[in-house]
Amino acid sequence: MADEKPFKVGKDALPDLIMTEADLENEAQDKLRVILHLKQRMDERGLTQMQLAEMADVRQATISQLTRGNIERLHIPTLEKIAWALDITDITQLLTFELESEIMNLANPYNVKF
Repeated sequence: MADEKPFKVGKDALPDLIMTEADLENEAQDKLRVILHLKQRMDERGLTQMQLAEMADVRQATISQLTRGNIERLHIPTLEKIAWALDITDITQLLTFELESEIMNLANPYNVKF
């Protein structure tokens, strides 16, 4: 019985490493996503959603939606209030932009197919 490995090695792995035209096309259509780091900033400061809502003078439901990543629309004045309440002067501490493919790669770093 041959010793089968659960992964490809050597020349067998080469086709998976080469980008095809379809791969390049998919990469060109990659969507940019807004990632809000509100939950992490709240955890660092030991704040609850209600406490931050009171500090920023925004609804607790808004804080809840934002911490869950429910971001269809961002109201800039709300972000400004939250940043001020958290004493954030560098916007990248609160939000960043990520390519959708990169987010998916982080969820499956070894590109395992199920």
